[in-house]
Amino acid sequence: MKNPPKTNKLSASALRREREKQLRRQSILSAAEILFAHNGYRKTKIEDIAGKAEVSVGTVYGYFQNKEELLTAVLDDIGLYIRKLAGKAFGDADSVLEGIERAGMAFFEELCRPYPEKVLLLCDESIGVGDQFVNARRNFMLKMTEDVHGALMKGKDGLGLKFASGISAEVIAVCTTAIFVWLGMYYKIWRKRPGDINTIGRETVTYIVGGIKSLMVS
Repeated sequence: MKNPPKTNKLSASALRREREKQLRRQSILSAAEILFAHNGYRKTKIEDIAGKAEVSVGTVYGYFQNKEELLTAVLDDIGLYIRKLAGKAFGDADSVLEGIERAGMAFFEELCRPYPEKVLLLCDESIGVGDQFVNARRNFMLKMTEDVHGALMKGKDGLGLKFASGISAEVIAVCTTAIFVWLGMYYKIWRKRPGDINTIGRETVTYIVGGIKSLMVS
């Protein structure tokens, strides 16, 4: 009698364990994000994070070797969230300029207002200075710049337009990413005046779109 063919499918119990594992990891990241933002990276202890996540200290170390690796994972998680948020907003638009407008407003309306911790951690350079931290922030900036550059090139080709020079799209992408990061650093002021966030968003988007238009020709 032949043996049944091998299958790569996980059993129901294995799938459940994997889901539980991912949920624990996410709970640790969420707890670390809040504590790092509110108390500062240096003042936050692994014990504090474990307590807020309702797991043991050993469980935290089972996922992350040290506090810096945990901070890096938090930054990677925030960066992925922002890229998905901007990508969806851009994808829902009918043109490249409308997409940039939507993505820009999503940054303010769907990130800055409901998730101030994410903005502060990603943009506050005083949070950490280790190599892992620096590389995580650099990777986010590069990926965001690549996203914007790709959107500009795709939109340009679809509309039959061209830029003023061969590096216009790259310059726009770098400037756009930098503007939002610096605005994020300014967020400590906005927290005192939350009613201004939408106005700041609209004026920022208008400024960016105006600059793009000035470098696009028929």
